[in-house]
Parts: sequence; C-alpha cells; structure tokens
Amino acid sequence: MIDETEQHDDQANQHEGAGKRPMALTSEIEGLIAAAREAFSSEVAYQRARAILASKIAGRIAGLAALAAALVFFLLLALVVGLLLALAPLLGTWQALGIVVLALLLGMAVAAWAALRAWRRLKGVLTGKAKP
Repeated sequence: MIDETEQHDDQANQHEGAGKRPMALTSEIEGLIAAAREAFSSEVAYQRARAILASKIAGRIAGLAALAAALVFFLLLALVVGLLLALAPLLGTWQALGIVVLALLLGMAVAAWAALRAWRRLKGVLTGKAKP
C-alpha cells in the first residue's frame, strides 16, 4: 500500500515538474531575448559614441591639415619672394623673375607628370590591368 502511494506521489510530482519545465524554459528564453536586446542597444550606443568621437577628431584633423597647407603656401610664397629679392641685384629684375618662373614651371611639370603616372596606375589597378 505504501509503495502504491509513493509511486502515485512520484508520478504526480513528475507531472507537476513537467508542467513547470516549459514555463521555466519560456522564462529563460524571454530572459535571453531581453539580454540580447539590451546587449544590442548597448552595442549601438557604443558604436554611436565612437562615431561621434571619430567625427570630432576627423574635423580637428581636417582643420589642422588646412592650417598646415595654408602655412606651407605662405612659406613657398615667402621663398619665391626671397629668391626674387636675392637674384634681382645679381641678374637684374627681369632675369631673376624669369629664372624663378622657369623653376616653378619645372617643379609644376614634374608634379603633374608624377600625378598623371599615379592616376594611370590607379586606373590600372581598379580595372584589373595592372598589379598594385
């Protein structure tokens, strides 16, 4: 008699436990989904903060690069004026101007030629006709 009662209680407990298992699994899945959503929103916030910081730094870099380019321009302008002033007493004003202009034209031609070669190389790389 005791065996039958214990056996009946064990079966009842198994049925009750079986009813609780899907509920526990459901709550675990819901918790997992909530944690995944929270992790996703945290990741989005983190990446947004990184993007904002990167844009601020990129703006600062662009501003400093523009300043550096302007200063280089004025440096080269001062160099040209200095060359003109230094060569004018030795060669005369027009000859000094001619030499400086020819030197600048030669520098421009070399830079344009190098840029054209780089452009052709880039086109070749992008079209697959040349190796990088």
